[in-house]
Amino acid sequence: MKRLILILISLVCLQEFSHAQNNKPIPEWKEGNLDIIIFKTGRGDAIFTIMPDGTTMLSDPGELDLTDPRTESDRNSKAYPNASRYADEWIASYIRQVSPSKKPSFVDYAFITHFHDDHYGLIYDGARKSKNGDYYLSGMTGVGDQISFGKILDRGYPNYNTPVDIRTQLKKRNEIKEYNTLVNYIRYAEEKKKKDGTKIEQFEVGSNKQIVLNNNPKAYPDFSVRNIQGNGWVWNKATGKNFYVYPDTTTYVPSENGLSLGYLIKYGNFKFYHGGDIPGVVTIGNPEYYDVESKMASSIGKVDVAIANHHGGRDVLNPLFIKTLQPRVWFEVVWSSDQPSHETLTRMLSKSIYPGERDLFATDILAANKVVIGDLIDNSYKSTSGHIWLQVKPDGSYTVSTLETINNKLSLKNSYGPYYSEKK
Repeated sequence: MKRLILILISLVCLQEFSHAQNNKPIPEWKEGNLDIIIFKTGRGDAIFTIMPDGTTMLSDPGELDLTDPRTESDRNSKAYPNASRYADEWIASYIRQVSPSKKPSFVDYAFITHFHDDHYGLIYDGARKSKNGDYYLSGMTGVGDQISFGKILDRGYPNYNTPVDIRTQLKKRNEIKEYNTLVNYIRYAEEKKKKDGTKIEQFEVGSNKQIVLNNNPKAYPDFSVRNIQGNGWVWNKATGKNFYVYPDTTTYVPSENGLSLGYLIKYGNFKFYHGGDIPGVVTIGNPEYYDVESKMASSIGKVDVAIANHHGGRDVLNPLFIKTLQPRVWFEVVWSSDQPSHETLTRMLSKSIYPGERDLFATDILAANKVVIGDLIDNSYKSTSGHIWLQVKPDGSYTVSTLETINNKLSLKNSYGPYYSEKK
């Protein structure tokens, strides 16, 4: 018996030693680099951007309903790396670990693509009350209780009635938790505006002046963030004007996903697109104008890296959209057993839609989806689990690294590339 115990202790020690040996230093942001990091929490999205002059932006810090039985089921990712902290606490910790700022608890921009829990949190029974104000903590408000934001961008400020009154719609659909979450977020934002001077703005479709370099913009004239779509409006690259994709809202109320905000980052020849949950495949029962991707594809054009819309689900990434963007690298922020959809993944990989190589990286493809889709997943991804770190150098070359969390710290797993952007 003693011998068995000694063997077990030895195995544990060996495992801990092996883990310690794998605790490799993470990539380091350097002046002139564009770094985009997707944090895996198992609870939704969290995308952190470090721009070439050190300006920072956090997009879509999400947190699912922890009281919903599904959240702890095999249909959902587990809390990562564990449930000892809430998702917002992990996100804030990661930001402090990677921030280039002399004030690591400050982020220049906080950006919400749309008001769904996996993109900005959910207030549920038992949610934590802030000690700093009259609001509860989850996702965006949870991170914002630990990290100060210079400017918050969302799709509704100040009245939250674009294109229809959001609170009224949530009440009409009896989505009480979602209604309480939005009201809580608005209360949080207004408190931050009054107490800390945080700017709150509605996302301006078509603008490339709303998200800008704050530290040394003159040094990087070839860097820009263009607001492509939001609230049913799309920027037309050919005319420089915006157009509306839906009919009168009295006959059709767009889904929250269909109102998602999206932006295009350009840095020299390099291009990166992120569009929230914007749909592109008309599912049964929906009208033709449910497809927004086709209407905005030409304004985005060919890109180097894209985050798959709506987690690569069944209603996104139609052939026209994929053929227009042709990313060399696809990122998928996934947390559910139906992400990605089998049909969507087939389109993403199809060389009949666009030729050439493409590499795929996902934050957490679940075992259930691997069983259903099978070899297509096994043979197509560089990584199916982990944080994802994109690093773009001034010459347009870029690498992708996968990370894990060890002893509460980000640690390097693997690096891929370099890839090279070309003039588009």
